[in-house]
Amino acid sequence: MFISSEIISVGKIEYDSVYKAKQLLGILAETTPYTLNISSLCNSLQASRNNALKLIDLMDRAALIRRLYSSEKNIKTLVKPEKILFSNTNIMFALSNETDQGTMRETFLASQLCVGHSMHMPESGDLAVDGKYLFEVGGRKKGFSQIKDIKDSFAVSDNMEIGHANKIPLWLFGMMY
Repeated sequence: MFISSEIISVGKIEYDSVYKAKQLLGILAETTPYTLNISSLCNSLQASRNNALKLIDLMDRAALIRRLYSSEKNIKTLVKPEKILFSNTNIMFALSNETDQGTMRETFLASQLCVGHSMHMPESGDLAVDGKYLFEVGGRKKGFSQIKDIKDSFAVSDNMEIGHANKIPLWLFGMMY
């Protein structure tokens, strides 16, 4: 229902595109975090590259998904994002029977940081925020191996109560909203 009403209100599309948007959400739910292979996605949707990217743009504007690009520069609609996350964990639970813990963590962190901050996909780590801060998300034992020697980098860990130095408990980001 959300797709049928919100996507149509955000952009003028035909009924066939609404059906393809539902298919796209199903594909994303099965494979999140979705590192985009546009040709494979187009084959699955039986849609052109431009139509698939327009659907992704509309779904992002309707706050169903979140696109991450490799840089903060001005992004055009028809540029392929590096990664796609759902806009929040509730949408993931509603669409998928099995959810990956790592994906849930990344989705939660992105959903909390998206308000008032810009995000993009870094070369190393999981999430770059405001072009300055780098976050690596993981479980309790998450270390700094992927982001060592990078200024303003932080390990965000689930299942821990108290942080130390550059290691921050994931739950603490829930206080930002």
